[in-house]
Amino acid sequence: MNFLWTGEELVVGAFAGNYKVRDLRTRPDVAVCIDTAEGLPQVLMLRGKVTLAEVDGVLPEYATIQRAGMGDEVGDAYVKAIDKPGLRMVRIGLRPTWVGVLDFQERFPAMTPEPVQAALRGEG
Repeated sequence: MNFLWTGEELVVGAFAGNYKVRDLRTRPDVAVCIDTAEGLPQVLMLRGKVTLAEVDGVLPEYATIQRAGMGDEVGDAYVKAIDKPGLRMVRIGLRPTWVGVLDFQERFPAMTPEPVQAALRGEG
């Protein structure tokens, strides 16, 4: 799931009417884990209550997220392709009330078994 950190809030864009929005309206308390894709885990954990705001058209943060992930040219083309009359999006914002970090690369490397470390280094 793509997201944007604003410096105060984790923002996710969703299309209005999907199950994610329905479920978050019912239960806005969430826990989010963001992990690295390579090497030993480095996990950022966030907890709190999300706020939901429905908007007409493409959510500005969603456009920023797409450009960051796809590059400006492809991201702009994608945003233009979906920005049609009647499009409704929901801004999902999380201001964390609790933050934790699990860092097996720097703080806890000894807790990862050597065969796992070797496999992640490509030795095996």
